[in-house]
Amino acid sequence: MNKIPVMIDCDPGIDDTLAIIMLAGSEKVKIKAITSTHGNVGLEGTTRNALALKDFLGLDCVVAKGASKPMIVSQKEASTVHGLNGLGNYDIPASVSKAETAPAWDVMYRLAKEENGQMVLVVLGPMTNVAITILKYPDFKDYIKRIYMMGGSRNWGNHSQNAEFNIWGDPHACQVVLSSGIPITMADLQVGNEYGFLGTEITELYSHAKKLKPMMDRFQRHDKIWMQSECDRLGMDFDYDTSITTKYDSTAAAALLMDGDGLETEDYYVICETQGSETEGQTIFDYSGRFGKQPNVSLVVKMDREKYHSLIRNALARFE
Repeated sequence: MNKIPVMIDCDPGIDDTLAIIMLAGSEKVKIKAITSTHGNVGLEGTTRNALALKDFLGLDCVVAKGASKPMIVSQKEASTVHGLNGLGNYDIPASVSKAETAPAWDVMYRLAKEENGQMVLVVLGPMTNVAITILKYPDFKDYIKRIYMMGGSRNWGNHSQNAEFNIWGDPHACQVVLSSGIPITMADLQVGNEYGFLGTEITELYSHAKKLKPMMDRFQRHDKIWMQSECDRLGMDFDYDTSITTKYDSTAAAALLMDGDGLETEDYYVICETQGSETEGQTIFDYSGRFGKQPNVSLVVKMDREKYHSLIRNALARFE
């Protein structure tokens, strides 16, 4: 079976890490590159994590360092959610690998050209690197078969009232990507919430990990601490086993791995708000066709839940 060539653009990140594990543990894809960007923590941290994960998972791929800040807006980060090191403060072994000397956008373009239009891009963080590549290399769109992205929101935001974190992190970059003509499958905030995990489900899934068990246990402990603090802040009772834990980026990985088998999408024309003082980063779906534009996004609306869980279980078990 010919494997799908994949580049992962990300800001690792607990949920980024789970998505990378899912892709690395699949027979369906071959990871060609991991490119780092600003996001959950600063660029130095996300690059360090990308290199460490490459070595820890035994991946045969390049790692390239990308953008340290958004194109126009001020920089955001989410270390309160992911820990100061981005990995729930898990002490992952230091990498012996080095990042490419060329920046992410040059590496992405070079590798995409080598695959003659078959390259798939999985985007798990702010879309700055992808936008820079599109702007620097106008023919980049001809070499990317599809983008699978975690980002956007149909209804409400998680880091502002209206915007999901990855898009809020660089709304101008998102609009560049949405306007590029590259086919896009979007796993948004709502599908991430709908297919969140009970604490008991996370415990069961992580129990299948072997080599990765200490890291997954640390992720789970960090999730419990953060969720407890949020419930305390809101004056709510907290029971981890019956609470929902979201692993947003894993939904984009699942969308790629399940495409055509256990995945349902709906097509919409989508734009990203870049100017509104209260709506910056909001993704606007043209449900009624009033913009008169052809759809540019296939929105994930349903996944086979057991297949999704199996992808995680099987990937965790592969690393011995």
